[in-house]
Amino acid sequence: MKNSTRKKGQKWLFTGIFACSLFLSGISLAVAQPSVPPRRMTAAILWNQILAHHITYIQEGHSGPVIYDFQDPNCPYCHVMYEHEAPLIKAGKLTVRYAPVAFLTPQSPAEAAAWLQSPHSLMALKHFETIVGPALRSGNYRHLPKATPTAKTTKELKQNLDMMSALGFDGTPAILYRVKSGQLGRIPGMISEKQLTELLPHLQ
Repeated sequence: MKNSTRKKGQKWLFTGIFACSLFLSGISLAVAQPSVPPRRMTAAILWNQILAHHITYIQEGHSGPVIYDFQDPNCPYCHVMYEHEAPLIKAGKLTVRYAPVAFLTPQSPAEAAAWLQSPHSLMALKHFETIVGPALRSGNYRHLPKATPTAKTTKELKQNLDMMSALGFDGTPAILYRVKSGQLGRIPGMISEKQLTELLPHLQ
């Protein structure tokens, strides 16, 4: 009974987020949830409460505005996007929360698991990014770090993918940000380092 209620709750949660993704201008939306009064889904609730508690991410950086970046280990554009973000993170101008998903290739879940199940997830992610470029160019993935996904990791990867889809994204990289006015914005795909730098002054 509890599992059924939890599944219904997650269904309504993602339905509400999808609705919010259609109106990322801060318009409040009524979201129905079982056994509780309807709540107003706003950009602030989505950013401050939903994302913080319903996705699994690896954070790099502690200064500057925060963005969420959904990445599949085998997405070449994700790798390039990481390279565009890295200098801004290093300069203290940006904080990125990398949310792993794993759907592009059969080896994606094992590679994402190598990030999430490492005792030092950020180091695992950074090491992966230093060696994934040649693998993506050659198509030889044998030397990339892999781990057998645990049940917990499998659940986390699915929740991340469900969240990404609920936000209206259908591919990676998928970037979510919040501007100073409080509105949310989405970038479906890779942008240049110059474009990202030009966006920074507008981010919250």
